[in-house]
Amino acid sequence: MTKLLLWIALVFVALFGLRLLNVAKARRRADDASGASRQTPAAETMVKCTRCGVYLPSADTVPGPAGPVCGDPGCRQPR
Repeated sequence: MTKLLLWIALVFVALFGLRLLNVAKARRRADDASGASRQTPAAETMVKCTRCGVYLPSADTVPGPAGPVCGDPGCRQPR
């Protein structure tokens, strides 16, 4: 009878150990996935074109006489 209880205890210890390994792997995968999402580029400020009203990143604007203008050739020419 004691041998049977010993085997049952060993099986439960082995299953518990496998469970702990599985949880550790799941946490590591979750940390890796969240780490990849943290490396997103910083958001740029959006600016409205003073001629046509289109919103675009401030890095893509061209300075115009009345304010920032988009790169469209029609917006660069004075009216």
